[in-house]
Amino acid sequence: MTVLRKLDAPTGLRPGDHVCWTFADAADFSAAVLPFLDEGRRLGEQLLVIGASRPEVLRTLAPLPGRDQLLASGQLQVHSTVEVYAPDGELSPTEQVQAYRGLVQRALQDGRTGLRVAADVTPLVRRGCGLQRQVHVYEQLADAMMGTVAMTALCLYDAALGTDLLGPVTLLHPDQHHGEEAPLAHLSGRGPSLSLHGEVDATLADSLFRALVDVACGTPGEVVLDLSDLRFLDVAGARALARAAGVLRGADVHLRLVRAPRVAARCLGLFGLGGGETVPA
Repeated sequence: MTVLRKLDAPTGLRPGDHVCWTFADAADFSAAVLPFLDEGRRLGEQLLVIGASRPEVLRTLAPLPGRDQLLASGQLQVHSTVEVYAPDGELSPTEQVQAYRGLVQRALQDGRTGLRVAADVTPLVRRGCGLQRQVHVYEQLADAMMGTVAMTALCLYDAALGTDLLGPVTLLHPDQHHGEEAPLAHLSGRGPSLSLHGEVDATLADSLFRALVDVACGTPGEVVLDLSDLRFLDVAGARALARAAGVLRGADVHLRLVRAPRVAARCLGLFGLGGGETVPA
């Protein structure tokens, strides 16, 4: 079961944690990345930092204890976002996840306790709808991977991107830090089996629609969405699920909703959606 968490600090994290962290400016970025990496240094993890440009990231990391020694030993590596994720202008979500699996294995072979990644994904989201969709699929695949490897991920996004762009990517992380806002929901799972956790109201409906369509669209046949961990769903949220079902139907994907809480099932019924066998709210 997914535990939806609001993080107030980028520390106290362990392998399997997948964090969406928004930052307001360079100082805010530094305040998140430095303690996150220092914790990994003390835990003996391999450290990887990915940012807009390598020189800019290196300047940000200047206060990190032992930075130069970490770089010299190879325990700390720094790359640009485009270099890692989209060297040819496109992001391949499946290949990227496999690449991280390989990096985790290499880190363990080198005697590290795991892999700790701080990645500013902002440059990809800013490059248009095509890459945004690829980022959504990647974040979903990465989230499904996180519980199976010794990896801790801090996915960083500039808060200036706004709700339209941040909403879907935030929804695809179980651990969230977005200013003072409390996390509402998380869309988890992989391939034909997805789960929706938390609360979906009018503020999150459009984000749910975009995230769900993007992660389910490449799955042929049937996609099952388990709603048993949904604490609240209003009419706007149900309408978003109905819209998603319609768009996916046009892409030859059948979205089947199962185990809807009774209160959610009533809203779904307004749009001709079934929720399978209902469970208590």
